[in-house]
Amino acid sequence: MADDSTDGATAERATDAATPTGGRADGPVGGPAGRIRPRARASWVALLAVVAFALVAAGAGLRGLVDRPPGADSVDAGFAYDMSAHHAQAVQMAMVEFRAGADATQRSVAQDIALTQQREIGIMSAWLTNWGLPQVSTEPPMRWMRDSGGHAGHDAGHDAGHDAAGGGSPAGTASTAGTASTAGTAPAGSSRMPGMATDAELAQLSTTQGRELDVLFLTLMIRHHRGGIAMAQYAAAQAQEANVRALARAMVINQAVEIDQMQADLRALGAPPA
Repeated sequence: MADDSTDGATAERATDAATPTGGRADGPVGGPAGRIRPRARASWVALLAVVAFALVAAGAGLRGLVDRPPGADSVDAGFAYDMSAHHAQAVQMAMVEFRAGADATQRSVAQDIALTQQREIGIMSAWLTNWGLPQVSTEPPMRWMRDSGGHAGHDAGHDAGHDAAGGGSPAGTASTAGTASTAGTAPAGSSRMPGMATDAELAQLSTTQGRELDVLFLTLMIRHHRGGIAMAQYAAAQAQEANVRALARAMVINQAVEIDQMQADLRALGAPPA
């Protein structure tokens, strides 16, 4: 009996060796016990590896399409370029008030605005670098606000200027009221950004002193913030990049809060609202 078993086992091993799959010649690959032979297991592993690689490669290709950085004519880039310029003027005006303002509270407000907006300029500059774009745009300002039919800068600026004029003169004088009534407005086709102060207003700000400087600064900055909010609202809705939309939303919230505070400061100074 022992000899017969030994001969049977030897024959089975010989059959296995002659079978390319490593299984029985007339049975399933796994053999009677259902086990997958080592060579069959290796074949399945290799196949799965090929499929996995193909899926990863396809996913990488899709990510390449989805994660393509914004171009120079995108909402993201236009917002970064124009809001940086918009912020730069706010910093300029804030530093005038910080150095020469009469009211300590308004000097503190000016300092906060300058620090916050300068930091945001740095963030937007880093975006442009990461996207492989130059720091200076070759596109006309405000072209990125396409849904407004190319007149976004004019429309938002006109509204901001009207709001400022409707609230009275920046310094509470007739001569200043004439300047404020046209600030933020732009002729048709103009690319000036909404809420921006004119050169004449910046010159007036730099030469005004005392309480009149505080009032003029607050009035111009409120209008400036309104224009910035219009730009940020558009970017928050239309930008491609999540971090651009997030910063734009933060700007809308923060500047709305600052407008309310500056209106209260105007009342405290005995000046009409902006």
